[in-house]
Amino acid sequence: MTTYKQPIQGKSFFLGGLLMLAQTSYGQHISHTTSNKVSLNLSEALNRLNENSPYLIQARIQTEVAHEKVKEEKEIQLPDLDFHASYYRMSNMVEYQHADQVVHYQTIPDIYDATVNIKMPLYQGGRIKIGIKQAEKRVEIAQLQEKQVYREKAIEVIQTYLGICKLVALDSLLKETLKEQNERLNLVSAFKKNGTITKEEVLQASLQCSNSTLDILTNERNTKVLLNDLKTLLQIPERDTLLLDTKSALNTNRIELLIDKLQESASNREEVKIKQQATEINELGYQAIKASTKPTLSLFGTFGYNYPNYMLFLFPPHPYLYSLGRIGIDMNFSISHLFKVKTKLAIAKQSIELSQVQEKIQKDAIQDAMYRRYMAWLETQDKIMVIEKAIAQANENYRILKQKYFNQMALHTELMDADTALFRTRYQLLSAKIDAVAKYYDLLYTSGQLN
Repeated sequence: MTTYKQPIQGKSFFLGGLLMLAQTSYGQHISHTTSNKVSLNLSEALNRLNENSPYLIQARIQTEVAHEKVKEEKEIQLPDLDFHASYYRMSNMVEYQHADQVVHYQTIPDIYDATVNIKMPLYQGGRIKIGIKQAEKRVEIAQLQEKQVYREKAIEVIQTYLGICKLVALDSLLKETLKEQNERLNLVSAFKKNGTITKEEVLQASLQCSNSTLDILTNERNTKVLLNDLKTLLQIPERDTLLLDTKSALNTNRIELLIDKLQESASNREEVKIKQQATEINELGYQAIKASTKPTLSLFGTFGYNYPNYMLFLFPPHPYLYSLGRIGIDMNFSISHLFKVKTKLAIAKQSIELSQVQEKIQKDAIQDAMYRRYMAWLETQDKIMVIEKAIAQANENYRILKQKYFNQMALHTELMDADTALFRTRYQLLSAKIDAVAKYYDLLYTSGQLN
């Protein structure tokens, strides 16, 4: 998961409505290429992810395959019906009675048959039912994995979306700062002409403007990268222009987050349920091995037409078409399997114990992650309150030093330090607010509530 730590925007960022973020596409140099505008708030972005993500499409296909596997297991109960037909020609038979005596027998050269066979399992020791149950458990796992894929991609979309919000906010803050720095540079240049300040102070003010300009260019490139990432996640064409609703994305402080409820929800996350289903599949596998020691019963039947009649064991055969059918029960029991199955049962039992331990490890890891993320979210709430007090102090400090400087009662380096401190504090406040939103969604993700 990517954490974005670039500075961000001012108050206009939180009060604004729709903020247009344009990204140049690779194909814009082609004159006939058209560009569409795609307006998205965070909720609409997640809906688009659900519809278009190839990862989710892949997960849905895997779920459909798991459903088909259930049908396949159920079809084992159905009878097997075969049809066989053959035709061939036979030569005359030559019997060598003695070394010098050969007897030729005339045969009927044309031989053909058409036979229908049927076989249906009556009793398989419970193996068929166990196989169906295992297939149904795998359907549940596939459905859980589908939800898991959505949550993982959803948090990636959210973090990328908020990362763009932070970079756009930084763009606004940098441009506001650059505007003020340019105004100060003009005043400093005017003072230099009057001989009241040194050339060094003019160079310092000019260098500060240049650094801010470079920061703006770097930030614009970073914004384009994240925009491209978001378009890829949502399968939006490269040439299209995004319109992001930043106001609604930051409006998440409408519910109270309670650690007990979050941890309870986290215990039911897809990863934990998948481990539980894996344990149940291993238990069914253990039952299947035990069932393999039981005899199997099958109903069978066959009916066919044959020509000529060789069934009387006479030669030459009778030149007549005849039919013959039979029906019965077939029983099979492997005695040697009773001795060989012990090792398989021991391995299956260890597999059950292993999956139970893995389930416990998974649950503990989620609970620990849940608690850490909750504490991080609480920290952002406290940090916002502290920074809000600090920004008032930084504003007042900058105002006083600015007045002193133009009254020639403070050094230019002191004013620059105050300006930098004000910029850093404003960024910290905006960054903390967006980080709080990111931590909020991270909590929903970790607790399994990000649906």
